[in-house]
Amino acid sequence: MQEQDLAVIILAAGKGTRMQNSLAKVLIPVAGKPTLEFVLDAARTLNPSRTVVVVGHQADRVEEIFSNRGLEFVLQKEQRGTGHAAGQAEQALADFEGRIVVLCGDMPLIKAETLERLLQEHNDKNAKCTVLTLKSKAENDFGRIIRDEDGSFLKIVEHREATDKEKEVDEFNSGVYCFDKDLFFKALTSIDDDNIQKEYYLTDTLEYSVKIGCPVASVQTEDADEIIGINTPDDLKRVEQLLKNRPSPSE
Repeated sequence: MQEQDLAVIILAAGKGTRMQNSLAKVLIPVAGKPTLEFVLDAARTLNPSRTVVVVGHQADRVEEIFSNRGLEFVLQKEQRGTGHAAGQAEQALADFEGRIVVLCGDMPLIKAETLERLLQEHNDKNAKCTVLTLKSKAENDFGRIIRDEDGSFLKIVEHREATDKEKEVDEFNSGVYCFDKDLFFKALTSIDDDNIQKEYYLTDTLEYSVKIGCPVASVQTEDADEIIGINTPDDLKRVEQLLKNRPSPSE
């Protein structure tokens, strides 16, 4: 049964310049299937009433390949950051009320059960915003989760903008969130591009939420593999190997 108060937004507009592949990043095959298909399959287990895919590079091709899945497509004409991309879904969801799960279209290993835990925490805490984080001692270039002395969420700092001290933080952003719809689009219109990249960072919406008095809840995973984004040929090789080793649902 569909969850009428649940929508999913999947960010799938990226070109994937570092992939050395002419295909849009979400169309690059992983174990014989387009990368985006894995994310759609995970999202489908949540039974959302609406699934909006933000397309950009090779938009027509993405829409054609996934035309039979009951999706809604919105176009990001210019690549101006993840916050700008997510904002393109506002008009499509103008008549929707409820929760929105935001996913990246290039994360084929994200687990359905992890998304279910995220939603459960969001509901249990009666939260307006919930983020999936990774706890790991391994070095990576994910954004850092910054908390206050009491452990409450403060903000996310992108790796390239983090201070040396912030880079010592061992809790990382996954790029997976759950928001209440009204807060989400209000936050997206309140962020700016005052950063190194001159882009609108989706992560800034969480800091905005805290500033207006909406505490951010979180769910933690210790499985770094499931939040790998495919950005390079090496990432692709690693993900394909991990998929080969992943037990099938029947095992």
